Formats: sequence, C-alpha cells, structure tokens
Amino acid sequence: MESDYCQAGTEIGPPVSTPAGNVGMAICYDMRFPELSIGLTQQGAEILTFPSAFTVPTGMAHWETLLRARAIENQAYVIAAAQVGKHNEKRSSYGHTMVVDPWGCVVAECSNQVDVVFAEIDLELVHRCRKEMPLSNHRRHDVYGHINIHSTDDINKQEVYQFGQYQLKSSQVFYKSALSIGFVNRKPVLPGHVLVSPVRPVARFTDLTQAEVADLFRCTQIIAEAIKSHFDGTSSTIAIQDGPEAGQTVTHVHVHVLPRKKGDFQKNDDIYDKLENHDSSDATQKWRSDEDMAQEAAKLRELF
Repeated sequence: MESDYCQAGTEIGPPVSTPAGNVGMAICYDMRFPELSIGLTQQGAEILTFPSAFTVPTGMAHWETLLRARAIENQAYVIAAAQVGKHNEKRSSYGHTMVVDPWGCVVAECSNQVDVVFAEIDLELVHRCRKEMPLSNHRRHDVYGHINIHSTDDINKQEVYQFGQYQLKSSQVFYKSALSIGFVNRKPVLPGHVLVSPVRPVARFTDLTQAEVADLFRCTQIIAEAIKSHFDGTSSTIAIQDGPEAGQTVTHVHVHVLPRKKGDFQKNDDIYDKLENHDSSDATQKWRSDEDMAQEAAKLRELF
C-alpha cells in the first residue's frame, strides 16, 4: 500500500536532455503501464529510466519481461537501477539492475547482490531501429485512440507558434498536448470563443495525419467542456472552416470552440454567418491587444 505514503503525479513530465540522450523518467510501478512510456517517447525520450524496488516474487516473475517489453515497443534504451537485499524480516528486494537496448537485448545486468554496472548508450542504434521499423507511424490512433500529453509548463518552451500566415505568442496559448495547442481568439464571436489547432502548420483537414486527427479532437473535447463550464454555457458550437469557400481565412487547420447560452443569437444558425465574416477587414469589432489575449490565456490555463 505505497499509496498510503506516496503522492501520485498529475502529468507526464517532458524528457530531460542529457549528454547521453533525452531521458524520460519514471519509477518502478510505472513500468507496468505502457501508456506512460509511450507518452515519454512521444515527447522525444530516447532513454527510459525506472529506478526500482521490486519484491523478490514479482521480480522473478515480471522484472526482465516488463523492461524488455518497454524497450522493444518504444525502441528506446531502458535503464532500471534496482534495490537489492533484505530490508527487514518481511521485505526483500529483487535487485538485478538492468540496461536493455532498443532491440530488447539485455546489454548489462547486476546479480542479486550490491554491484555497479556500466553500459554504452548508442543513440545511432535508437534512430536506426526507429527508421527501419517506424512503429510510431504505424500506431492505429484512429482505432484505439491517442495518448493525450498536456503540460502547461511546456507551453513557454516555444516562444512563438506558427499559425498559418500569422505567429502566435506563447502567452496566448493556454493548452498544449504533444500535437495540438489551444489558444485565445484575437476577435472572438462570443465570450470564450477559442481555437484549437495542430502544432504542425497544416492547411487542410485532409492533410492531417491519423495521430494529429485523434489528438486534435481529443484536445477539442477537453477544452470545449472546460470552456463551457467556465463561461456558464449550456451548449457548445464546434466548427471547422476547411478551405476559403467555407470561410477559412487562416491557412492552418483550426477548430472554433464557442460556449453557447440560450438567446445568445436571435437565430441559432446566425453564428455561422458571424464566424464566416468576423475576421474580415470591414468587421466592426477590432482585434484585441496582445495584453488582453495574454491575460485571458493566463486565466484559462488555470482550468487545466
């Protein structure tokens, strides 16, 4: 019952850049959940670490199998330092510190006694494995979904995001996953009118990858529910203008998310006319200042 004295984390932290490669950090129990390792790899991890204290029975049954599986499916090095020996009358740790390469081979291992082991990290092997067998490109996100990775701490790592022919300041972004961003609108149709787009500049919806489609709509789902609640809405309008004849003025796929209330438009479908024309140069509403947009984005970040 480690949960009695250990506090669970709340997000998948980004890998740490080191001279040996990008290191994704987890702990012993985490190795049983492949989603965490996949999430770290999606963020660029080349090495996965699992400092551990496995019991002897679970170590004998699962230790090597789990570590080799995490290495193979993520095509990454796995480093698992492990406590070893008898702690008290009721508890002993399995040991067997291990380093596994991206092909699933155990390249270094300690026995069941206190020891130190060394292994060489060959990042070229990581890149070669991923190139020759591109598993990340072959995952069927359209069938079994996409692991959503979000961290507000990660937003400011990139000062400017490209949004079609425009540039977004990180201060205007309130949500970020591995493949998508949510940001405030320079000319909202209604209070709470925000946008969600893929990080990669893509002009048309059909040009998105399967992973981008899955991530974009998962993020839209999360953002729409939070925005609706925050602005006391009872419904949501979620729309994509795909191409100039559909009203698209920014050459970058983006989803409009608008919280709705009864009576916000005299005729409900008027909102689509408003969306089509709200960005035009002759619109009466002026663009908001960078300061106004940054203030709203800061408040919205707190929702996530």
